[in-house]
Amino acid sequence: MTWVPVPGFGAGDLAPGHTLSGFIDRNLLPGTLYRQVRDPEGLFGLIPAISTALLGALTGQWIRHGRANEHLKSLGMLVCGLLFLAIGWIWDAAFPVNKNLWSSSFVMVAGGWSLILLSIFYWVIDVLRWRAWAFPFVVIGMNAITIYMMRRFIDFQDVAAFLLGKGESAMAAPVFGCMGFLVTWVVLYLMYRNKMFLRV
Repeated sequence: MTWVPVPGFGAGDLAPGHTLSGFIDRNLLPGTLYRQVRDPEGLFGLIPAISTALLGALTGQWIRHGRANEHLKSLGMLVCGLLFLAIGWIWDAAFPVNKNLWSSSFVMVAGGWSLILLSIFYWVIDVLRWRAWAFPFVVIGMNAITIYMMRRFIDFQDVAAFLLGKGESAMAAPVFGCMGFLVTWVVLYLMYRNKMFLRV
């Protein structure tokens, strides 16, 4: 991405459509690109995205089958997360942390924060067994696919606007956002209570 020259733009130009991945997508992918001159889910963009997914899969395997005790697993994830963050931000000097490119440095930074947060939640919920506070997240997690799909068919912000009425104040947007989230959560809670879970 930084060394191979792209016709018309040269090497290292990371502007939208000027990158090697954009050039490959325009020339090899049939049909219309999602962003006209590039595609975030193009051929090159999938490589670091797959790496991100593999980080999660490998972490899950280590938690489930690793020989270390739970405290060491939490500590190991925390240390790896901090190491990934350091690598990612150092790498940023040569290859910027950029989600739209899904750059390798972005993979390290995103993976680092994910490991740090997972280590904290794993330690609090699974090691210390402090679980009652996490119930709202359990409801969401049990039907994460459902809510992901429902948002394509139901505009929960419109539902919130209908329930609250139209608002023009500076607080209208955050209030509608919170209300939209609450409506979404209530739908998931009703499904949870009735043991309705969408599986893939």
